[in-house]
Amino acid sequence: MRRLIAWGCAAVLISALGTEIGHGADAPDLKSGLQVGEPAPAFEVQDITGPNKGTTLCYR
Repeated sequence: MRRLIAWGCAAVLISALGTEIGHGADAPDLKSGLQVGEPAPAFEVQDITGPNKGTTLCYR
């Protein structure tokens, strides 16, 4: 039982430290994905159903 508690405490400590390291004060402002007002680029998908089954379609 003591081992289980020790492993649990270690996991919580490592998680807390990992979170703090990821949110450093001197980290630059990161932007992910599209920004407001930016259009989405075209992308292709493989159609798996319907009349176009087996073809590649371009969504724009």
